[in-house]
Amino acid sequence: MNADIRRGVFLKLFKKDSRGIAFSLDLLLALIPITIILGLVAANMGNIMYDTQDVVYRSSMERSAQDTSNALLKTSGNPYNWETLGASQLKSVGLAKYDNSNKLPLEYVLSTDKVGSIAPANVQSMLGSQYSYQLLITTLNGRTVRDLNSVGNTKTKEDATDVVAVERIVSISEFDIVTEFKNVKLLSSRPPTYSDYFLTNRAYLDAFDYYVYVENSDKVSTAQTSWVRINGVTGNNVAVPPSAFQSTPTLVRYIDPDVQRLKNGATLQQNSVEVSLTLRSAQLGDTASVYIIRVPKGTPIQDITPENIHGVKAKYVLYVWTR
Repeated sequence: MNADIRRGVFLKLFKKDSRGIAFSLDLLLALIPITIILGLVAANMGNIMYDTQDVVYRSSMERSAQDTSNALLKTSGNPYNWETLGASQLKSVGLAKYDNSNKLPLEYVLSTDKVGSIAPANVQSMLGSQYSYQLLITTLNGRTVRDLNSVGNTKTKEDATDVVAVERIVSISEFDIVTEFKNVKLLSSRPPTYSDYFLTNRAYLDAFDYYVYVENSDKVSTAQTSWVRINGVTGNNVAVPPSAFQSTPTLVRYIDPDVQRLKNGATLQQNSVEVSLTLRSAQLGDTASVYIIRVPKGTPIQDITPENIHGVKAKYVLYVWTR
């Protein structure tokens, strides 16, 4: 009897021990996949960190490219006429044309002067020294307007592993409007005199020709109260005499720098422009627009067209990559 009791006690102890062994085996089996996963994570930690770092770098690069493009295309710079000033007066650059009448930049409408004046170092300072770049502006028919590249570039766009591109459609004119009197309301008598100015110096006069361009000139009377004057020159030498307003929709007249006494000093100086327009026998409420146009020296007069004055569509692309 005692032997049976001892055997029963032993079996109970063995069952308890068996439950402990089963528990240990379950725990061991559960730890195996966890160990494998931790091993794989540890083995790929370098790749994970590299991919994370790459995402952070690309995000920073994209933000720099976008911020630089917005500043260039949506602002005129500070001061707004920075392209006419010395480098010591420049605070920031922008390419948007400045609307003198509204005192605001025209977003995505590029000034040819600003596009021509911007230097590679200007864009580099906006992006930061850690990036290389190419800024390319072309007309939609493929003509290159401006091609700027990094300062001290050590790696080309083709060699870069990752390149960010910011593309925008903009408007840019072949010629620059330096003064405008837009949509002047024509009156039948006693019209007001409108005035403004444009800047010239000897270098400008050596590089450019200047024209008066009038839209809706067929709506302007040939009365003595219709004229365009530059630097107060009147009489037979007035820039646009009353008789010039004939029955053609547009009027183009060359501005002789000697006759109109355009300023030709070493520094930029103002040339005054005065406009007086009287209504021809047409509907009240008609308007006309007068522009002073600056064109490259020797440009044929037939090339001064609305498309070349008011702008054509162009493609702006800023490529950015890490050095």
